[in-house]
Amino acid sequence: MWRGYGFALLAALLWAAGGLSAKWLQIDPVAMAGIRSIIAAAFLGVILLIFKRDAFKLAHPKKDIPFLLAFGIFGQAAMMFTYLKSIAHNPVGVAILMHYLAPVVSLIIGVLFLRHKPKLLAVGGVVLAVIGCALVVGIVSPAGMNITSIGLAWGLASAVFFSLYAVMGAQVKERFSAFTLLFYGMSISTVVWLIVAGPSAVLTPIFTPETSLPLLAVGTLTTLLPFTAFLLALRYIPAVNAGITAMAEPILGVIGGAIIFTELITGSFVLGGLLILGAIAAIQISDAWS
Repeated sequence: MWRGYGFALLAALLWAAGGLSAKWLQIDPVAMAGIRSIIAAAFLGVILLIFKRDAFKLAHPKKDIPFLLAFGIFGQAAMMFTYLKSIAHNPVGVAILMHYLAPVVSLIIGVLFLRHKPKLLAVGGVVLAVIGCALVVGIVSPAGMNITSIGLAWGLASAVFFSLYAVMGAQVKERFSAFTLLFYGMSISTVVWLIVAGPSAVLTPIFTPETSLPLLAVGTLTTLLPFTAFLLALRYIPAVNAGITAMAEPILGVIGGAIIFTELITGSFVLGGLLILGAIAAIQISDAWS
């Protein structure tokens, strides 16, 4: 059991490091999304080729390929891009906290479009999350918002697409293994950003001596490895336990942002962050009980 919590904490630590690295490298978010995707897809492809070749197989190609294209574009690629844009426009801690509003968005999507009936605990979680978000971005602060409207928009967009990524993945968990979904999602995301940004924008930084090693670390240690660690955590502990444990990421991101980038931590930010984390825990626990 403790091994599962260790994997979940490792995932949280590496995801937080990925956000901090993206802020530090200051590479255009479009290019960075492509860089992270191509490196992660390449390394995962080699690993699967050696140890798990059946992960490449699709049981029903005519049915599976359209879904994987949609997942790769609107799930993987859009999620990664909006998250990186949020980091570019916000303090790291704010960007990560807003990204973690995804379970709230998932709950709303489920109620509006999938006819889910939310439990009272989940509804309370949504209320807490809204209040917490208002505190984090400074809407209820006498001094006014501490982020720009653009930053707020990208932060909320990252939560929406992270939610879409999770909802789409949950709908096909019986059709695809997690590694199959991750590989095809990353591969399709790579193609998207090679087309949108152009091969030069994506590939040149990878082969530039000054940035090649940091980017390889970002693509493997803070992109591929945390996803893998989280999948391993799910082998030992329930998904709700792993999800709540991974909420250490925003805390680590806030601490890292304060140390590395001297980002200001206010009382309202701390209170709002705690409310958001509590809201996410309430929604995940409610989902586990349903």
